[in-house]
Amino acid sequence: MPAPRFVVDRRFWVREGKRAEFEIVFGPDGIWSRFLRQGEGYIATEVKCESVSDGRYRVRDFWSWHRGFEIFRERFAEFSGRLDRMIAEGLVERQEFVGAYYEADGDDWVSA
Repeated sequence: MPAPRFVVDRRFWVREGKRAEFEIVFGPDGIWSRFLRQGEGYIATEVKCESVSDGRYRVRDFWSWHRGFEIFRERFAEFSGRLDRMIAEGLVERQEFVGAYYEADGDDWVSA
């Protein structure tokens, strides 16, 4: 059985006409993934369009362990805040924090 992964899960409602840019920013080689790769334990970011009609996306960042994410967040807090504001101001109408949890095998969630 694979080790559980720590997941930071969010939803974004992307501004009209900004979906392609949003997908580039959060794609496998986008600004967001390159930024998170600086953290020990970062695995990948998954982006899925949940609704084309209202521009709703689900973004999940996967980490090998919770502490790695916390260390990264502390170390890069200032830059992360600036990047988050830049994304929100230019690309996103609204965002929602879905949760932070451990994913055991793709379907099982364990609260963090």
